[in-house]
Amino acid sequence: MLVGGKAYRAVNWHGGGDGAVQWIEQRLLPHRFEQRLSADPEQLALAIEQMQIRGAPSIGAAAAFGLALAWREKRARFFDHWLPRFRATRPTAVNLFDACSVMERCAAGEPSAQDMIDRAVAYADAEADANRRMGLHLAECLAVGERRILTHCNAGWLAAVDWGTATAGIYQLAAAGESPLVRVDETRPRLQGARLTAWELHQQGIECRIQADAAAAWMMAMGQVDAIVVGADRIAANGDVANKIGTYALSLAAREHGVPLYVAAPSSTFDAGCRRGADIPIEERDDEEVLFMDGIDGDGHMRRIRVAADGVAASNPAFDVTPWSHITAIISESGPWRP
Repeated sequence: MLVGGKAYRAVNWHGGGDGAVQWIEQRLLPHRFEQRLSADPEQLALAIEQMQIRGAPSIGAAAAFGLALAWREKRARFFDHWLPRFRATRPTAVNLFDACSVMERCAAGEPSAQDMIDRAVAYADAEADANRRMGLHLAECLAVGERRILTHCNAGWLAAVDWGTATAGIYQLAAAGESPLVRVDETRPRLQGARLTAWELHQQGIECRIQADAAAAWMMAMGQVDAIVVGADRIAANGDVANKIGTYALSLAAREHGVPLYVAAPSSTFDAGCRRGADIPIEERDDEEVLFMDGIDGDGHMRRIRVAADGVAASNPAFDVTPWSHITAIISESGPWRP
C-alpha cells in the first residue's frame, strides 16, 4: 500500500541471497516513517517482542524471514534455539506458529540458504495475496449500504504485510469508486487505531474519523455505524475469535443495536487444534503501556508522559475473545467461513 504515493510492505526481504530483512518501525508512526534493516535473526525476534513489527500476519512473515536468516547465518542452532526463540516472541497470534511450522518443514529437507529465503518470501507473498482476495469478498458485504464502517485496533497493511485484513475490504470498496467513511477506534492502551489505522487510511486517501473507544456504542445507538470490521489474532475451531482487547465489548453493543460485525482473517489465523476461545492463551503485557503515553511535543520531540498517579498499578490484557454467536460472518481469502 501507499506512503507518500510510493508502495511499501510492512515487512519484506531486501536484496538477494546475501540480503536482509526490512521492516517499518511501527512504534514511531504516525510522527516518523522509518524502515529498519537487519541480517541478524535476534534483531527480528526482538522487533516482534518490542512491537516494532506487530499484527498477526506481519508477525508470521517476520518470523519466516527471521528463520531464513537463522538458517543462513546460524544453521547449527536452527532447531534447538531459533525455532523455540521465535515461537516464544508472542503467545496469542497463531500466524507466528504457522510460519514457524512452515519454515521447520522446509528446513527438515536440508535446503540451501536461498531455498529458505525463497520459502519465506513465498510465505509473505501468500499472506499479501490472501488479504487482497479477502478484501474482494469483504467488499461484497460492505457494499450493501454499509459504508460507514467502524474499525478497532490496526488490522491494516501494517499488521498484515500488505492490503490488511479488515481494511482490505475498505480499500477494495474505494478502488471500485465507493466513498467509505471509516470510524477509527483509538484503541487503548497502545493507540494502534489512532496512530496506525488512521494514518494508513489518510495515506490512501480514505476519509476517516478517530474516536474514543468508549464512543463506539453511542455512535451505534445514534445510527452512525453501518458495519464493524475487525481482524483476528487467532480463530478457534468453534468460531470464537481472539482479537485486540475491546473487540468483545464492541460485539455486545453491535448485537444490541443490530449492527453487523465482520471478522476478516487469512487462513493462517485459523487454529483447528484449538477447540474454543477459552483455550486461546491471552497475552498480558506490561503495566507501563496503560500508565504512560508517547507522543510529540510542540517542538516535534518524542516524549513519554505518565497519565496515572505514581505508584498505581494496572491490568493490561492485550486481547479478548468474542464468541462465534456474536459474529455476523468470518471472511477469509476463500470467502465466508463457518465453524
